[in-house]
Amino acid sequence: MLVTFLPINKKIDIDINGNLLEIASNNGIDLGGICKGNKTCGKCRVLISKGNNHDYAKEELIALTDEERNAGVRLACCYTVKEDTCAILSSNQIDDKTKQIIKEKMESKYFKKYKDDSKAIKINQNANNTVYGVSFDIGTTSVVAKLWDLNNKICYGEISTLNPQSLYGADVISRITYADKSKENLDRLTQLIRNCCNDLIEKISTKNGVPIDNIISVVIAANTTMSHLFLGRSVHNLSKVPFLNVSYEGVKGKADEFDIRINNEGVIFVMPGIGGHVGSDTLGCILSGNLYLTNETILMVDIGTNGELVLVKNGKITACSTAAGPAFEGAAIQHGMRAIEGAIYGVEIKNNKINIDVIGYKTDSIGHKTEPIGICGSGIIEAISEFHKNGMMDDTGRLLGEYSNTNYVTLCKSSSNKIILTQKDIRELQLAKSAIFTGIMLLLKEENIELSEIDKFYLAGAFGNNINLDKAIHIGLLPNLDKEKYKNLGNGALFGADKILLGEISIDQAEQISKSVEHMELAVREDFEKCFINNLNFGSGDMK
Repeated sequence: MLVTFLPINKKIDIDINGNLLEIASNNGIDLGGICKGNKTCGKCRVLISKGNNHDYAKEELIALTDEERNAGVRLACCYTVKEDTCAILSSNQIDDKTKQIIKEKMESKYFKKYKDDSKAIKINQNANNTVYGVSFDIGTTSVVAKLWDLNNKICYGEISTLNPQSLYGADVISRITYADKSKENLDRLTQLIRNCCNDLIEKISTKNGVPIDNIISVVIAANTTMSHLFLGRSVHNLSKVPFLNVSYEGVKGKADEFDIRINNEGVIFVMPGIGGHVGSDTLGCILSGNLYLTNETILMVDIGTNGELVLVKNGKITACSTAAGPAFEGAAIQHGMRAIEGAIYGVEIKNNKINIDVIGYKTDSIGHKTEPIGICGSGIIEAISEFHKNGMMDDTGRLLGEYSNTNYVTLCKSSSNKIILTQKDIRELQLAKSAIFTGIMLLLKEENIELSEIDKFYLAGAFGNNINLDKAIHIGLLPNLDKEKYKNLGNGALFGADKILLGEISIDQAEQISKSVEHMELAVREDFEKCFINNLNFGSGDMK
């Protein structure tokens, strides 16, 4: 029996009664689902042009509109292949970066075996006496690498890609669940991320004419789950509080111990974490912002699939994390996507007209405009803020007027595409923003600090660099501070790894600083649930 995926023209021979989502995932095709086949997210939509029996599961009747079902759209997680089938992928499922990942998967790029020549790798002294290093930020969604000339402390550039583990879940809990089912699953995720790192090293070194033999050092910052998966460690105890027998110490070893293709004598250092789900990426932010040296009162927030928060007062550093979920990265949103070309990143309503800003927006030589294909996290925040300000949505997040009947707002529409934000999307963002704001509130409460005492508020990560402060404050994601106090830290995780790679902070110092940070576990606090509920409503970011 044959399953064909178009327009990538991928043909797969299968046995009868195979699940379409599993078939796609096992062959490197990411259909965009975030619930790992649990039939809850409704994002793995495909158009079945051949083999569709229209025998819809109850989950499809809920998630799909009548129009979609009549057109032949199915949820891959609910679709059982019983005859030759043709599945047509949507534009969201085949954007440029996804196409590249699929191509690499099809060519077994992430699973190729890196084999050294019979002779040992040595630094090519005749070609280049310079030695190099690579810093990594391994995130749940993306992996970023930077290449450095260690002699002269010159950065040769930065490169990033989607974390290939995303095929097995958009968030850490999904990956923990998958890895915990079997040793084979854990090994698969470990191999994926190690070879993803090898792939980035190969690409960035080739681009800059740097012999891989001359790369002698790699420093990795990552959240707790990603560190464990890179190291091939069990993540079983990361699924439940109080995270017993979880190691947060840094790990140092030779490159071949981790299957990382640099000089054989090269050293890999996975930075130490802090506690719970507060990992070495947060330590990187602490190092890059010099938070361990300041006498100011500083709050730092890194908003992503997890929200990591750090508070500094009188030299004491306290950190916590909160599970914001993938809403800010677009993964839990019907037309959500990462912040890449084609994503709506800005929304403004004037004179009852919705105006949008699109990443990479351009007009070609014959006047055709780049059409949006989805909306990213910053765009979602702006849209919801505008809905609230313009009376299209009340404080509770309920759509009003005509939108209460359709349960969605159309952001833009063309002959070939329509981007909407649904009532369910608003609820997803509502939960995520409340989790972040509640974490901020309880962290300040724990240290007996008033909002007015904050000297600086650092926003870390790419999301923090692109957020509209006014609108984030308006919906209650961020506190209502003087905007002059907000500072962009950038990719603090990567900058912290840079400092260790370049010897500005020693490995021993990094270990000492990580151990000095006090970890606060939000999940065990009796006041978390009440505070979370109190912060669900939309409105200005005042402490409640």
